[in-house]
Amino acid sequence: MSGQTAQLYSPPLGRHIGEIFFQRVAELGSRPFLKLQRDHRFEDLSWHDFGALVQNLLLALYSLGLHAGEPIAIIGDNSLEWLCADLATLSGGFPNVVIAPALSNGLLLEILGHSACRAAFVQNSTGVGRLLDLQVQLPALSHVIVMGEHAASLPGTVGFTDLIETGRRAKASRVREILESVSARDLATIIYTSGSTGTPKGVMRTQGNLLSNITNGGAIVVSTPEEMTLIVLSLNHLLGRFGFLKSAVTGRTTAIVEAAELQLDLSVIQSLNATAMTVVPRVMEKIWLGLLDQGNNRRLWQELEALDCEQPAEKESRRFKELRTTLGPAVRTALGGRIKYISYGGAAMPPRIMRFFELIGIPLIGSYGSTECGGITLCGIGENRPGNLGKPFSNVEIRIADDSEILVRGPTVTPGYFKNPAATSEALDEEGWFHTGDLGALEEDGSLRIIGRKKDVFNCIDGSNIYPGFIELLLKNEPFIRQAVLVGDRRPFVAALIVPDRRGIAAAVKKEGALSEGDVMTALWLAVDRVNRRLEHYEQVRKIALLEEDFPSEVRSVTVFTKVKVDRQAAAQRYARQIAALYAAPSEGEQP
Repeated sequence: MSGQTAQLYSPPLGRHIGEIFFQRVAELGSRPFLKLQRDHRFEDLSWHDFGALVQNLLLALYSLGLHAGEPIAIIGDNSLEWLCADLATLSGGFPNVVIAPALSNGLLLEILGHSACRAAFVQNSTGVGRLLDLQVQLPALSHVIVMGEHAASLPGTVGFTDLIETGRRAKASRVREILESVSARDLATIIYTSGSTGTPKGVMRTQGNLLSNITNGGAIVVSTPEEMTLIVLSLNHLLGRFGFLKSAVTGRTTAIVEAAELQLDLSVIQSLNATAMTVVPRVMEKIWLGLLDQGNNRRLWQELEALDCEQPAEKESRRFKELRTTLGPAVRTALGGRIKYISYGGAAMPPRIMRFFELIGIPLIGSYGSTECGGITLCGIGENRPGNLGKPFSNVEIRIADDSEILVRGPTVTPGYFKNPAATSEALDEEGWFHTGDLGALEEDGSLRIIGRKKDVFNCIDGSNIYPGFIELLLKNEPFIRQAVLVGDRRPFVAALIVPDRRGIAAAVKKEGALSEGDVMTALWLAVDRVNRRLEHYEQVRKIALLEEDFPSEVRSVTVFTKVKVDRQAAAQRYARQIAALYAAPSEGEQP
């Protein structure tokens, strides 16, 4: 990328991520900061060169006439330009609104309109076309910035490279003034999550919120030169973005791979030779299966697992120890040879995978937290108890309310929802406690155990919320579906347990005699597809399981006001086998 400059501002260690980032740039200079995948190979970018891009972009945004406090959207997938836009807007005091490009036009319009974004970074010509079509309904949006190539040929836009050149010609001394004008109390980012009515709510995160999440209440720990973390997920995922910002503060090298669920190449992970890795469980499962496919790993694991299920004496046997000693180094080598730990979030890790990595000595560190609390409120270092998520960080308080709801308070907690005082007052009480909607209990050692959900809402691995009752109602209104119960909380995707209306299907297909399962599944998927077209991609039902009988009253009941009530825990227990099959690979009930 052209337009870099050697005149980089070096502030004292600062009060917000932007100031600290530029301090790290001054300290680390030619050391590698980023490893980014481009055309099946990785390119290194030094702290100095990336800092120059961020500084030039920051100055260019002000040259457009934008002012601190005006929101700027970032709509795209993992790229160098995305990373520059994130740090430049945070450093410049522009609250950014990170939006996944897969969102529908309707939701995109709603988010951009509600946040009143003055500018938007978009990935390519397709994104530009969508935005220009909507711009007449977005009076606040004055600048569309194209992050990809060939930007000059797109009318009504400004190219990312052109902006970098504009910033390079600006006075570098202006950076100091800009950074010093940003305070810890300023709004840094707005993260939109779905509401119970489908209307997004904008979670506000201040500069102080973001930094508190990284420091966890202690001093900023500077990474050693050899440390490198690998982020194997989209930066639109809160956990992935948190990992990148933590690198910008602590000084570690970061490799970023957006691994599609079915396209993960284990050789890429091995070649990067990272010391840590951040994933979501669905990606971890792909990595695990890839590890088992190498050499004799699968046979060794099957034997080790069998011994692990035997009496305690078997776990002390010579063969048990030999298997651990053999399998551990093989897995470490496949992961590059330097891996110290793997962190994950967004969903529960399958217990079998947890036990695998525990036995070979690579910690899998889970985390708990909502978007409102920064995504990470506590982490389970050293924990491998079902449902136990570890202890809160030192700057976070956790309390269990009388009704068992988990309450969180501390500097990582949001000040509220953007332009939504009613939702803010509902979630945050007068003492500053955020009501999570999760039910839990504190163990004697102070660690947190999740026992259920107060509100009927699913937490998705991308940080979104899904309200299953609304989708179940849409399914119930379809002619071929008699009853439906959704599953998918903290799972890779949404699935459904469905009781079909066999009479309705028989009448529609005009078939004499008994219906085959194929007839029923084809009819059900026609109905599910109609519902899916009305939903966002992360809400859509991906797999279904066919049930022969209506749900019993302890699972699904109708109140006196004809409101359907679903006991999710009872459903999980009664239909454990069907649900396990839905999330197994391969799975029955998948759309043909």
